[in-house]
Amino acid sequence: MSLLHRLNLLEKFLILGTLGLMMSALPTYLTVRDSLHAIGHARQEARGVPPAQALTRLVQHMQVHRGLSVGMLGGDESLAARRPAARDAVNTALDDVSTRFAAAQVPAAQLANWTQAQQTWRTLEQAVGGRSIEQAQSTAQHTQLIASLLQLNEALVHAYGLQIDPEADTNALIQASLAQAPMLGEKLGMLRAQGASALGKRELTPQGKGQLLVLQQRVAELQADTFRGLDRALQGNPDLQRALGSSVQAVQGQIQQSLQMAERDVINATELQLASKDYFDAFTRTIEALNALNNLSMASLDQALQARVAGLQRNLLWVALALVLTMVVTSATALVFVRSMTGPLSQAVALSRAVAQGDLSGAPIPHGTNEVGQLLQALQQMRSQLTQVVRQVRSGSESVATASVQIAQGNTDLSARTESQASALEQTAASMEQLNATVRQNADSAQQASQLAASASTVATQGGEVVAQVVHTMQGINAASQKISDIIGVIDSIAFQTNILALNAAVEAARAGEQGRGFAVVASEVRSLAGRSAEAAREIKTLISASVERVEQGTALVDRAGSTMTEVVASIRRVTDIVGEISAASHEQSLGVAQVGEAVTQMDQVTQQNAALVEEMAAAASSLQNQAEDLVQVVSVFRLGGDGSHVGSSSGGTGMLRLQ
Repeated sequence: MSLLHRLNLLEKFLILGTLGLMMSALPTYLTVRDSLHAIGHARQEARGVPPAQALTRLVQHMQVHRGLSVGMLGGDESLAARRPAARDAVNTALDDVSTRFAAAQVPAAQLANWTQAQQTWRTLEQAVGGRSIEQAQSTAQHTQLIASLLQLNEALVHAYGLQIDPEADTNALIQASLAQAPMLGEKLGMLRAQGASALGKRELTPQGKGQLLVLQQRVAELQADTFRGLDRALQGNPDLQRALGSSVQAVQGQIQQSLQMAERDVINATELQLASKDYFDAFTRTIEALNALNNLSMASLDQALQARVAGLQRNLLWVALALVLTMVVTSATALVFVRSMTGPLSQAVALSRAVAQGDLSGAPIPHGTNEVGQLLQALQQMRSQLTQVVRQVRSGSESVATASVQIAQGNTDLSARTESQASALEQTAASMEQLNATVRQNADSAQQASQLAASASTVATQGGEVVAQVVHTMQGINAASQKISDIIGVIDSIAFQTNILALNAAVEAARAGEQGRGFAVVASEVRSLAGRSAEAAREIKTLISASVERVEQGTALVDRAGSTMTEVVASIRRVTDIVGEISAASHEQSLGVAQVGEAVTQMDQVTQQNAALVEEMAAAASSLQNQAEDLVQVVSVFRLGGDGSHVGSSSGGTGMLRLQ
């Protein structure tokens, strides 16, 4: 327990977080390990599907070659013509298997078996091609080679972990596609080969019939097992149902028809009449349909395994992201919780230490409603109430101390003012006598100025009237000059029109010839008179224009003189008003001097009263001094800042108790 008491909250929370991390580390490790193992197993399965699929296709081509070889060795040349194509297909499939084995990095044991199978095929193909082998031997060796390939396929299934697939749908699909379907195809191929051989010979021995019956029974059993596995796979996976559902039903029907054909036309036939080629082709179509279904199944298996790998990787990524997010959220939440507890506790400790040291300052601290918040709230309430008490006590002591000092200073000042006031009263009395004489003199001067201003106002008014008459006369002269100018213009216009009429008369006289010569002379004289009249009118107009211009200038000067006289009259009237106001003010000053005399008398009375107040205030100051000493004695309990001294006077500085 002593160790726990020495640990602070942050260290305790760190220990709890470490324990929680250790508790979650093992499940997290197991989850990630299982996810990685599942991803690795799914990748291994997906890597094993392509070589198994290629090996299955090789078996399919090998089965076709076996049937054609039996027909060729039995003398059926139509089947013999098709054998080279089947041989080439087998060779191509061999190369494809070798390529897929290399890409998938097949284990060494399976590679050794594969090399042996290749060598066996080359020996068998040479014997069949050279027709140096019997029909039964060819069938047996083909069957033995196909069996070894099927065993190799089974070994690949085990090597890549396909037989222990964890998902029910893909596990059923693997068993049906990689184990049962190839065996079903093999038994159908054997049934095809032996039936075609019997039809080619047109003879079925009892031993051959027994073998066909066994093969028919075995095909029926393998068909049931294969399609039962496919049904389980389809029921658990809607995607497989959409991809394989229709093909499964079609292939089942074809196999059933082929079995019925073998039973009807070969096993139970009283006479073998069906052509071996037709029988062979019918079974070949069935086997090819089965092989197509099997190829589609393995392609779907490969897609399912690839999708599983992607899904597992995606799930692992989501788990990792969720783990990281959980750790981040948990760490952030833990940090918030720790701060929500250690922060207020640190504030509470700091507040308590400050109060213990006499520091009552500080802003209000936000707090919650939990236990720590209640503690912090209680401490703040304590500090607030203590602050109010100390503030009241200190304020009272400082106020009383300050008041006592101020009263003492006030008594001193009041005594000095009382003495100076008595002296001022004597000076005021002498000044009042001088002021009275000055006021009377001002009143007389103001009266004389008022009379002079009234006389000047009268003269200015008369001058303004004369100037107004001159302005009116000049305006009349200006108007007459304008009329004369207009008359001269009319004369000039008449002279111009007369000149035009004389010109027209001269033109008419010229047209009249000799009869109008006298009229032309008269018209010429008239034009001459009109020209002289126009010239005289222009000279008169020039003189009149000059006179009008001078009259206008004179009129403008008279107008300005009239305006100036108007302003002079207004100024003199204003001066008259001001002098009147000065006279009235002098009268009011006379009344004011009388009031000042009364005020001096009152001031003398106040001076006597102030003397009495000085004695009373001296007694009050002594009482306040005693109260201030008592209050300072109370405040001295609190230490002041700076040098750590106690309050011992009425003029203390900033104390150790800092108040806000």
